[in-house]
Amino acid sequence: MSFVERKDVLATFEGLTKHLFKFVKNIEITESFQQLSYQDAMKYYGSDKPDLRFGMKFVDLTDSIKGKGFVVFDGAEYIGGICATGCAAYSRKQIDELTEFIKRPQIGGKGLVYIKMEEDGSIKSSIDKFYTPEDLAAIAAKMDAKKGDLILIMSGDKKKTLTGLCELRLEMGNRLNLRDKNKFAPLWVVDFPLLEWDEDVKRFFAMHHPFTSPNPEDIPLFDTNPKEVRANAYDLVINGVEIGGGSIRIHDKQLQQRMFEVLGFTPEEAEAQFGFLMNAFKFGAPPHGGIAFGFDRLCSLFGGADSIRDYIAFPKNNSGRDVMISSPSPISNEQLKELSIDVKKS
Repeated sequence: MSFVERKDVLATFEGLTKHLFKFVKNIEITESFQQLSYQDAMKYYGSDKPDLRFGMKFVDLTDSIKGKGFVVFDGAEYIGGICATGCAAYSRKQIDELTEFIKRPQIGGKGLVYIKMEEDGSIKSSIDKFYTPEDLAAIAAKMDAKKGDLILIMSGDKKKTLTGLCELRLEMGNRLNLRDKNKFAPLWVVDFPLLEWDEDVKRFFAMHHPFTSPNPEDIPLFDTNPKEVRANAYDLVINGVEIGGGSIRIHDKQLQQRMFEVLGFTPEEAEAQFGFLMNAFKFGAPPHGGIAFGFDRLCSLFGGADSIRDYIAFPKNNSGRDVMISSPSPISNEQLKELSIDVKKS
């Protein structure tokens, strides 16, 4: 199935998804799926596939919390927090558990600051040595925290801290039973960056692939600020799971050449690797786009599973082996010869 514009893709696959919800789960979804830009997804949830079954949006405190002599905050690139409703009664043991959670190697957080909004109106915090009650009240106001709430703050490198806050938010969602498997929050994540900069090799790479079309209004930015060009791409996300993704493709030869230039290809390199495509454009390739739909992920979501393993025809085990066909396994010399592959033992 081919489409000309993003809105056509979204409308078609949104309709298909709603039909499946009705047919499989007898759930009628009448509202249009929410759309969230990649920038807002990362800003408020630290993930390009946020779980919107519950709130707890991030609040950026970077510009309002520094300058009080607390070195951890003063030297941080980013400071952000979440507000957990009704959790001010958390014990020191429970907060220590959360601290150890974000310090795990998979997350890499350095520490966790808390502010408790007690029911009697007082405020208790792990940083009250540096911040007056008035300072803490100002932070609470920015966080929109009420009596009985618990504010949790992380700081450090921006990318790493956003990832850590994302995991902390999901953990709090689990602890507070906010991630109900019978509740569904579908959304489209759109306007991904088209390019990402690699500091090691000092050049741009395509975030998806080099044939993704830029948003038409961003094309002039190729000449002034390529990093700000948005991709004409989209992901369907439900409950923190990416169900499908795709893009409108480049169909114009000049635009494709410009894309290759920004990616650092010389004309000769572009011709050697993608000459077949550039030649095809001479005959007038139509505007087109689509989406790859993950039905196994959707099925696991409908089934209430935490993993898609039970919904894949030939799932791999934790060792990466396919137990159904004993893969990977030795290959005969005849097969290797047929494929012109020479295997040498180390």
